[in-house]
Amino acid sequence: MKYDSEFFSGHLAESLRSARAVVPYVVSLLSPQSVIDLGCGVGTWLRAFEEQGVTSFLGLDGDYVDLDALEIPRDRFLPRDLTRPTGVTDRFDLAMSLEVAEHLPPEWAPHFVDELVGLSDAVLFSAAIPSQGGTNHINEQWQSYWRDLFVERGYRPVDCLRPRFWSDPNVTPWYRQNAFLYLKKSLLERRPDLQAEAERLSVIPFDCVHPELFESVLELRERSRPRPNLRTVVGDLPRAIKDSVEWRLGKLADRKKR
Repeated sequence: MKYDSEFFSGHLAESLRSARAVVPYVVSLLSPQSVIDLGCGVGTWLRAFEEQGVTSFLGLDGDYVDLDALEIPRDRFLPRDLTRPTGVTDRFDLAMSLEVAEHLPPEWAPHFVDELVGLSDAVLFSAAIPSQGGTNHINEQWQSYWRDLFVERGYRPVDCLRPRFWSDPNVTPWYRQNAFLYLKKSLLERRPDLQAEAERLSVIPFDCVHPELFESVLELRERSRPRPNLRTVVGDLPRAIKDSVEWRLGKLADRKKR
């Protein structure tokens, strides 16, 4: 499925604002010198990493991305079909994929996680949950679905982003709801500080819906609900009156029996 320039431009401002809020914290935790982003769009998150001093980075997405709209240098972008192996063999300090996996076929999900863990010991990941809604979402899953795939591959979830940014208006709600770090166990063994983060009990349930997203979905459904026209309302009046009269007569009969 292809995405046009309007799709990316519509997300650019909120994506960059979110990235500029979250990335400094990720850098403070992991100090990455190299980052790869699978499903980078026009590269807003990589731009935020560059602004934080990361000089080695690479973004992958479909060949439908408008190269003139890139927020990163063209030589840092590789056109790739993310439903196939990327062919990237280098290792990076951080691999990331944010709100991308829900656009890929369900049968590709385990292979997509294989791609991410094959690129780094540290993965920044988020994906849309059921009924979150969006353009061409074909595999919306609860957060624990992805957690289990990473755990099967020797990675532990570190739920340090959601508690920190849960109420941050600069971060788009789906990142606040879905973003986790997944760290390889061997990395945690080398980093007691990260091990402590992994063991800290989050106050947020693993599978959850952010209130702002919940309200937006309800609002959308309310707006899309068909409204009765005047003819329908008038046509229903006789039956409504009849039902009301019968109910009142029934109540009156009950009183007389007492």
